[in-house]
Amino acid sequence: MLELTNLKGNTWAVLSPVNVGVCVKDGEVALIDTGASPDAGRRVLKLVKEKGWSVKWIVNTHCHADHIGGNHFIQKRTECGLAASPLEAACIEHTAFETNWLWSAAAPRVIRTNFMEAEPSQVTKLLSPGEELEGWGLRAVDLSGHSHGQIGLTTPDGVFFTGDAVIAPRVLAKYGIPFVADSVKMLDTFDRLETMAADLFVPSHGEVCTDVRPLVQVNRECVLNLRAELLSICEKPRTRDEIVAALAQSHNISIDLGQYVLTESAASALITPLLDEGLLAADFSGGTLRLARAETVERQPSGTDKN
Repeated sequence: MLELTNLKGNTWAVLSPVNVGVCVKDGEVALIDTGASPDAGRRVLKLVKEKGWSVKWIVNTHCHADHIGGNHFIQKRTECGLAASPLEAACIEHTAFETNWLWSAAAPRVIRTNFMEAEPSQVTKLLSPGEELEGWGLRAVDLSGHSHGQIGLTTPDGVFFTGDAVIAPRVLAKYGIPFVADSVKMLDTFDRLETMAADLFVPSHGEVCTDVRPLVQVNRECVLNLRAELLSICEKPRTRDEIVAALAQSHNISIDLGQYVLTESAASALITPLLDEGLLAADFSGGTLRLARAETVERQPSGTDKN
Protein backbone atom coordinates (compact mmCIF):
# COMPACT_ATOMS: atom_id res chain seq x y z
CA MET A 1 0.00 0.00 0.00
CA LEU A 2 1.40 3.37 -1.00
CA GLU A 3 1.78 6.04 1.65
CA LEU A 4 3.42 9.40 2.17
CA THR A 5 6.66 9.25 4.15
CA ASN A 6 8.12 12.34 5.76
CA LEU A 7 11.84 12.43 4.94
CA LYS A 8 12.76 15.74 6.56
CA GLY A 9 10.93 18.99 7.24
CA ASN A 10 8.66 19.80 4.31
CA THR A 11 10.13 17.08 2.09
CA TRP A 12 8.05 13.94 1.73
CA ALA A 13 8.09 10.99 -0.65
CA VAL A 14 5.90 8.22 -1.94
CA LEU A 15 8.36 5.34 -1.68
CA SER A 16 7.54 2.76 -4.33
CA PRO A 17 9.23 0.98 -7.26
CA VAL A 18 9.59 4.52 -8.70
CA ASN A 19 10.04 6.95 -5.80
CA VAL A 20 8.09 10.21 -6.10
CA GLY A 21 9.17 13.34 -4.25
CA VAL A 22 6.57 15.53 -2.55
CA CYS A 23 7.72 19.01 -1.51
CA VAL A 24 5.21 21.01 0.54
CA LYS A 25 4.87 24.78 0.91
CA ASP A 26 1.85 26.54 2.40
CA GLY A 27 -0.50 23.70 1.56
CA GLU A 28 0.73 23.38 -2.01
CA VAL A 29 2.91 20.63 -3.44
CA ALA A 30 5.66 20.28 -6.03
CA LEU A 31 5.96 16.66 -7.12
CA ILE A 32 9.29 15.25 -8.29
CA ASP A 33 8.23 12.76 -10.99
CA THR A 34 4.83 11.08 -11.03
CA GLY A 35 5.37 7.34 -11.34
CA ALA A 36 5.09 4.84 -14.13
CA SER A 37 1.43 5.06 -15.15
CA PRO A 38 -1.79 7.06 -14.95
CA ASP A 39 -2.80 4.78 -12.07
CA ALA A 40 0.40 5.70 -10.20
CA GLY A 41 -0.45 9.37 -10.76
CA ARG A 42 -3.98 8.79 -9.48
CA ARG A 43 -2.70 7.17 -6.29
CA VAL A 44 -0.14 9.92 -5.68
CA LEU A 45 -2.78 12.60 -6.20
CA LYS A 46 -5.14 10.79 -3.79
CA LEU A 47 -2.44 10.76 -1.07
CA VAL A 48 -1.78 14.46 -1.57
CA LYS A 49 -5.48 15.35 -1.38
CA GLU A 50 -5.92 13.27 1.78
CA LYS A 51 -3.42 15.62 3.43
CA GLY A 52 -5.46 18.61 2.32
CA TRP A 53 -2.73 19.73 -0.09
CA SER A 54 -3.00 20.73 -3.74
CA VAL A 55 -0.52 20.03 -6.54
CA LYS A 56 1.03 23.23 -7.88
CA TRP A 57 3.99 21.80 -9.82
CA ILE A 58 5.42 18.63 -11.29
CA VAL A 59 9.18 18.62 -11.82
CA ASN A 60 10.45 15.74 -13.95
CA THR A 61 13.97 14.43 -13.54
CA HIS A 62 13.87 13.05 -17.09
CA CYS A 63 11.51 11.92 -19.81
CA HIS A 64 11.40 8.13 -19.40
CA ALA A 65 7.90 6.73 -19.17
CA ASP A 66 8.30 5.27 -15.68
CA HIS A 67 8.94 8.81 -14.37
CA ILE A 68 6.33 10.77 -16.32
CA GLY A 69 3.58 8.16 -16.50
CA GLY A 70 1.30 10.05 -14.08
CA ASN A 71 1.95 13.51 -15.57
CA HIS A 72 -1.03 13.64 -17.90
CA PHE A 73 -3.50 12.38 -15.28
CA ILE A 74 -2.35 14.83 -12.61
CA GLN A 75 -1.99 17.80 -14.93
CA LYS A 76 -5.44 17.26 -16.41
CA ARG A 77 -7.07 17.21 -12.96
CA THR A 78 -5.09 19.99 -11.28
CA GLU A 79 -3.93 22.27 -14.12
CA CYS A 80 -0.55 22.32 -12.39
CA GLY A 81 2.64 23.60 -13.96
CA LEU A 82 5.30 21.21 -15.22
CA ALA A 83 9.04 21.91 -15.19
CA ALA A 84 11.77 19.94 -16.94
CA SER A 85 15.22 20.49 -18.38
CA PRO A 86 15.34 21.77 -21.97
CA LEU A 87 16.70 18.49 -23.36
CA GLU A 88 14.00 16.41 -21.68
CA ALA A 89 11.07 18.76 -22.31
CA ALA A 90 10.64 17.82 -25.98
CA CYS A 91 10.22 14.13 -25.15
CA ILE A 92 7.81 14.88 -22.31
CA GLU A 93 5.57 16.85 -24.67
CA HIS A 94 6.11 14.50 -27.65
CA THR A 95 6.61 11.11 -26.03
CA ALA A 96 6.80 9.27 -29.37
CA PHE A 97 10.23 10.85 -29.83
CA GLU A 98 11.66 8.40 -27.30
CA THR A 99 10.51 5.23 -29.05
CA ASN A 100 11.30 6.70 -32.46
CA TRP A 101 14.88 7.40 -31.39
CA LEU A 102 15.26 3.90 -29.99
CA TRP A 103 14.03 2.43 -33.30
CA SER A 104 15.82 5.08 -35.45
CA ALA A 105 12.53 5.74 -37.29
CA ALA A 106 8.79 5.71 -36.62
CA ALA A 107 8.52 2.90 -34.07
CA PRO A 108 6.28 -0.15 -34.52
CA ARG A 109 3.31 -0.54 -32.18
CA VAL A 110 4.90 -3.42 -30.31
CA ILE A 111 7.51 -0.99 -28.93
CA ARG A 112 5.07 1.84 -28.23
CA THR A 113 3.77 0.38 -24.95
CA ASN A 114 3.02 2.35 -21.77
CA PHE A 115 6.33 1.08 -20.41
CA MET A 116 8.19 2.81 -23.24
CA GLU A 117 5.91 5.71 -24.18
CA ALA A 118 3.76 7.64 -21.71
CA GLU A 119 0.90 9.99 -22.52
CA PRO A 120 2.20 13.45 -23.49
CA SER A 121 2.01 16.33 -21.00
CA GLN A 122 2.60 20.06 -21.30
CA VAL A 123 5.88 21.54 -20.05
CA THR A 124 5.23 25.07 -18.77
CA LYS A 125 8.72 25.92 -17.50
CA LEU A 126 12.22 25.00 -18.63
CA LEU A 127 14.51 24.33 -15.67
CA SER A 128 18.20 24.14 -16.53
CA PRO A 129 20.90 22.79 -14.21
CA GLY A 130 21.83 25.41 -11.63
CA GLU A 131 18.41 27.06 -11.72
CA GLU A 132 15.79 26.98 -8.98
CA LEU A 133 12.04 26.58 -9.23
CA GLU A 134 11.10 30.07 -8.13
CA GLY A 135 9.59 30.27 -4.67
CA TRP A 136 10.23 26.62 -3.90
CA GLY A 137 13.99 26.38 -3.42
CA LEU A 138 14.17 23.28 -5.60
CA ARG A 139 17.51 23.45 -7.37
CA ALA A 140 18.22 21.49 -10.55
CA VAL A 141 21.50 19.57 -10.72
CA ASP A 142 23.05 18.15 -13.88
CA LEU A 143 22.91 14.35 -13.66
CA SER A 144 23.07 13.56 -17.38
CA GLY A 145 24.14 10.15 -18.63
CA HIS A 146 21.16 7.87 -18.04
CA SER A 147 19.34 10.33 -20.26
CA HIS A 148 20.77 13.28 -22.12
CA GLY A 149 19.23 16.02 -19.99
CA GLN A 150 18.52 14.29 -16.69
CA ILE A 151 18.47 16.52 -13.62
CA GLY A 152 18.36 15.84 -9.92
CA LEU A 153 16.57 18.11 -7.45
CA THR A 154 17.80 19.34 -4.08
CA THR A 155 15.24 20.62 -1.58
CA PRO A 156 15.66 23.34 1.09
CA ASP A 157 15.63 20.52 3.67
CA GLY A 158 18.87 19.03 2.30
CA VAL A 159 17.21 16.12 0.49
CA PHE A 160 18.62 15.23 -2.93
CA PHE A 161 16.38 13.38 -5.40
CA THR A 162 18.86 11.80 -7.82
CA GLY A 163 16.56 10.38 -10.51
CA ASP A 164 18.17 7.42 -12.27
CA ALA A 165 21.73 8.69 -11.88
CA VAL A 166 22.34 5.71 -9.61
CA ILE A 167 20.25 2.57 -9.23
CA ALA A 168 20.00 0.09 -6.36
CA PRO A 169 22.16 -3.05 -6.72
CA ARG A 170 19.07 -5.29 -6.61
CA VAL A 171 17.64 -3.41 -9.61
CA LEU A 172 20.95 -3.62 -11.49
CA ALA A 173 21.01 -7.36 -10.80
CA LYS A 174 17.42 -7.79 -12.00
CA TYR A 175 17.89 -6.05 -15.35
CA GLY A 176 21.55 -6.87 -16.03
CA ILE A 177 22.33 -3.82 -18.12
CA PRO A 178 21.26 -0.33 -17.03
CA PHE A 179 19.95 2.02 -19.67
CA VAL A 180 22.63 4.45 -20.80
CA ALA A 181 22.27 7.41 -23.16
CA ASP A 182 25.79 8.85 -22.75
CA SER A 183 28.31 6.71 -20.89
CA VAL A 184 30.95 9.46 -20.72
CA LYS A 185 28.53 11.85 -19.05
CA MET A 186 27.31 9.04 -16.81
CA LEU A 187 30.82 8.46 -15.47
CA ASP A 188 31.25 12.23 -15.01
CA THR A 189 27.98 12.29 -13.06
CA PHE A 190 29.26 9.52 -10.78
CA ASP A 191 32.35 11.61 -10.04
CA ARG A 192 30.26 14.69 -9.22
CA LEU A 193 27.78 12.78 -7.08
CA GLU A 194 30.57 11.56 -4.82
CA THR A 195 31.45 15.17 -3.96
CA MET A 196 27.89 16.41 -3.38
CA ALA A 197 26.63 16.98 0.11
CA ALA A 198 23.09 16.26 1.26
CA ASP A 199 21.45 14.98 4.41
CA LEU A 200 19.49 12.37 2.44
CA PHE A 201 19.79 10.96 -1.07
CA VAL A 202 16.71 9.52 -2.81
CA PRO A 203 17.37 7.45 -5.94
CA SER A 204 14.26 6.84 -8.01
CA HIS A 205 14.87 3.09 -7.93
CA GLY A 206 16.36 2.35 -4.54
CA GLU A 207 16.36 3.08 -0.85
CA VAL A 208 16.84 6.46 0.81
CA CYS A 209 20.41 6.77 2.11
CA THR A 210 22.65 9.22 3.97
CA ASP A 211 25.80 8.32 2.02
CA VAL A 212 25.47 7.89 -1.74
CA ARG A 213 29.10 6.96 -2.36
CA PRO A 214 28.74 3.16 -1.98
CA LEU A 215 25.84 3.25 -4.44
CA VAL A 216 27.87 5.36 -6.86
CA GLN A 217 30.71 2.86 -6.70
CA VAL A 218 28.42 -0.09 -7.48
CA ASN A 219 27.02 1.74 -10.51
CA ARG A 220 30.46 2.85 -11.69
CA GLU A 221 31.77 -0.72 -11.48
CA CYS A 222 28.75 -1.90 -13.48
CA VAL A 223 29.47 0.56 -16.31
CA LEU A 224 33.23 -0.10 -16.32
CA ASN A 225 32.64 -3.86 -16.31
CA LEU A 226 30.29 -3.53 -19.28
CA ARG A 227 32.91 -1.47 -21.10
CA ALA A 228 35.50 -4.21 -20.50
CA GLU A 229 32.99 -6.86 -21.56
CA LEU A 230 32.37 -5.09 -24.85
CA LEU A 231 36.08 -4.98 -25.58
CA SER A 232 36.24 -8.71 -24.89
CA ILE A 233 33.22 -9.44 -27.12
CA CYS A 234 34.88 -7.48 -29.91
CA GLU A 235 38.14 -9.43 -29.84
CA LYS A 236 36.89 -10.54 -33.24
CA PRO A 237 34.66 -8.43 -35.52
CA ARG A 238 31.02 -8.38 -34.39
CA THR A 239 27.87 -6.86 -35.79
CA ARG A 240 25.70 -4.88 -33.41
CA ASP A 241 23.18 -7.73 -33.36
CA GLU A 242 25.95 -10.15 -32.39
CA ILE A 243 27.00 -7.79 -29.60
CA VAL A 244 23.41 -7.60 -28.32
CA ALA A 245 23.14 -11.39 -28.45
CA ALA A 246 26.39 -11.82 -26.50
CA LEU A 247 25.28 -9.34 -23.83
CA ALA A 248 21.84 -10.94 -23.58
CA GLN A 249 23.38 -14.36 -23.09
CA SER A 250 25.89 -13.27 -20.47
CA HIS A 251 23.34 -11.23 -18.49
CA ASN A 252 20.43 -13.67 -18.90
CA ILE A 253 18.26 -11.13 -20.71
CA SER A 254 15.19 -12.42 -22.54
CA ILE A 255 15.08 -10.57 -25.84
CA ASP A 256 11.94 -9.31 -27.52
CA LEU A 257 11.66 -6.26 -29.78
CA GLY A 258 11.33 -3.80 -26.90
CA GLN A 259 14.20 -5.29 -24.93
CA TYR A 260 16.28 -5.47 -28.09
CA VAL A 261 16.11 -1.71 -28.73
CA LEU A 262 16.88 -0.91 -25.09
CA THR A 263 19.88 -3.23 -25.00
CA GLU A 264 21.15 -2.12 -28.41
CA SER A 265 20.83 1.55 -27.45
CA ALA A 266 22.67 1.07 -24.14
CA ALA A 267 25.40 -0.92 -25.90
CA SER A 268 25.78 1.84 -28.48
CA ALA A 269 26.22 4.43 -25.73
CA LEU A 270 28.98 2.31 -24.21
CA ILE A 271 30.61 1.69 -27.60
CA THR A 272 30.78 5.39 -28.53
CA PRO A 273 33.77 6.29 -26.29
CA LEU A 274 35.53 3.06 -27.25
CA LEU A 275 35.38 4.21 -30.87
CA ASP A 276 36.37 7.78 -29.94
CA GLU A 277 39.34 6.55 -27.90
CA GLY A 278 40.53 4.30 -30.72
CA LEU A 279 40.01 1.08 -28.75
CA LEU A 280 37.38 -0.16 -31.21
CA ALA A 281 37.25 0.36 -34.94
CA ALA A 282 34.50 -0.01 -37.54
CA ASP A 283 35.09 -2.66 -40.18
CA PHE A 284 33.05 -2.65 -43.40
CA SER A 285 35.20 -5.17 -45.28
CA GLY A 286 32.27 -7.53 -45.86
CA GLY A 287 29.80 -4.78 -46.66
CA THR A 288 28.38 -4.98 -43.13
CA LEU A 289 29.30 -2.88 -40.13
CA ARG A 290 31.34 -4.90 -37.68
CA LEU A 291 33.08 -3.58 -34.60
CA ALA A 292 36.37 -4.99 -33.45
CA ARG A 293 39.39 -4.20 -31.32
CA ALA A 294 41.31 -1.59 -33.29
CA GLU A 295 44.45 -3.70 -33.49
CA THR A 296 42.42 -6.57 -34.98
CA VAL A 297 41.12 -4.39 -37.80
CA GLU A 298 44.61 -3.00 -38.42
CA ARG A 299 46.02 -6.54 -38.80
CA GLN A 300 43.58 -7.45 -41.58
CA PRO A 301 45.12 -7.94 -45.05
CA SER A 302 45.45 -4.84 -47.18
CA GLY A 303 43.36 -4.39 -50.33
CA THR A 304 40.08 -3.56 -48.60
CA ASP A 305 38.44 -0.43 -49.92
CA LYS A 306 38.34 1.90 -46.92
CA ASN A 307 37.01 4.97 -48.74
